[in-house]
This record gives sequence, structure tokens and C-alpha cells, in this order.
Amino acid sequence: MKIIKSTEEMREYSLQLKQAGKIIGLIDTEGELHDGHMSLVKIAKENVDVVVLNILHTIDYCYCFPEEYETQLKIYEQDFLEKDVGLCKLNNVDVLFLPSMDDLFLDISDIHLNMLPPNVQDFLYSLPIHTKFILAAKELYSIISPDMTVLGQKDIYLAFIFKSLIKQLDLPIKVIIAPIIRDSDGLASSSRNRFLTPSDRQDATSIYQTLHEVSRWSTYPSIAEIKEHITNRINMHNGKVNYVDICCAETLEELDSINKKFIIIIRVFFGNIFLDDNIIIEP
Repeated sequence: MKIIKSTEEMREYSLQLKQAGKIIGLIDTEGELHDGHMSLVKIAKENVDVVVLNILHTIDYCYCFPEEYETQLKIYEQDFLEKDVGLCKLNNVDVLFLPSMDDLFLDISDIHLNMLPPNVQDFLYSLPIHTKFILAAKELYSIISPDMTVLGQKDIYLAFIFKSLIKQLDLPIKVIIAPIIRDSDGLASSSRNRFLTPSDRQDATSIYQTLHEVSRWSTYPSIAEIKEHITNRINMHNGKVNYVDICCAETLEELDSINKKFIIIIRVFFGNIFLDDNIIIEP
């Protein structure tokens, strides 16, 4: 596996791959890799010649808490980097790209995504560094020139945002949305799961259990009643529901009634830890 830290080296290597006729796949992550990320790698390996996995672990600290940036970078390098490198090697990642934040954001221009549904736009602007977040993706596409990117369904709003960015920039990048990978107890794989206490983890299994239950209903009441049922069930297990959105599975526009294939998107807090999950349902 090739490890690259310089954006210029990555750009040059990608150009060499393109000239050799290789098809490049991109897996964009923030590190602390797990089975969910590796499922994206597996899909990419089946479709491309070269898989590039990118890690932007310190992006939040670089722009929200710059005074903590160096500290957090050292913590990542000491506690997680070796494991992440080992996992990438084990799953046959071809290139691990570890750019520095200073190198990545040479483009200081702003960018605005057009025609996002209001709920997706609200999610985007809830991100502390939403502008830098979009610029980082734009810069990565420019540096790596991928032919394909594999995005995870678990973070469906982020996947939709990246897909919209690719479409708006008219980039020749195929997008694959990979299904959610779950742990044995049904919890969606996430780096945040490790922060849950054993009791919170047990309570958190109520998220998927509730979504799975709703997916098996033969008929559906009003949107408000579905949301109320989900919220009440999870509240019974000590979860604090941040939002439940019920959207068209294709456009992510919020629905007024159930009359098409839809997706339930949820964020729940257990203590200070939030977990995201969703389920696609064909009524």
C-alpha cells in the first residue's frame, strides 16, 4: 500500500494512474476506521483498479478549535493511525492519502450548493465548518480525479450533499451509495459507538429495533404519528431523539404522506453521544 501525505504528490500520482488507463475509486473518511468503512472499500475494489482512501481526521479541530489542532493531530497519530493503516493494508487499499489541512485548502473561494431540499440544507448548515467541508470535497475531487466514489448510507445526508456537489460541478464521477453495515446487536457501525457505556449501548439498540419494526408495518398512519411512535419507543430506552425526518428515498424531500418509497432518517443522543441511522422502506 502506498501512503501519500503531499497533495502535489497525490495529484501527480493520480495523473500517472490516469495516463496508464487505471480507474480510480475514492473513499473519503475522517479516520478511526471500522467495518463500515471497509465495506465501502470492498465495493470499490469490485469496480475500480485503484482504491484511494482519504483521511481528514482533524478537519473539525483545524477550523473550529485551531488552538487544539496540533494536540488532536498528535492524539490521532498516537492512538489511531497505526490501526487505520493496518486495517487499510488488511483490506487491500491501494493508496492511503493523509493530507495536511494547510495543503488541502489552497482554494479559499466560497461555494453554494443549489437546489438542496430544506431539510438537507438545514443539516449542511448545522455543520460548524460547512463551507470548508464542501471545499474539502471539491479539492479532493480535483486532486485525486476519481472515476467513482463510494458513500455510506448511514450518513445519508452527507452522501446526498456530496452527490449534489458532484452533479453541480458536472464531474465525471460515478456515485455508489453502500448499504449500512451493522454490528451483531444491530447498531450501525460508527466510530462513536466506542464512547457508549455498556448500558447506553444496550439502550441504543432500540434505534434499529424501532426502525425495523416500522418497516414491517402493513399500512402507515400519518407522518406525525410515525414520528411520535418512533420518538416514544426510543425515549422509553433513555434516548433523546434529536430529529426524525421522513423523506422521499430518491430526493430526500420531506413527505407529507406515505405514498412512495421513503426513508426514515434519525439522530439520537445517548448521554453526550449522538448516533445516526436510517432505513429505506417500500410501502
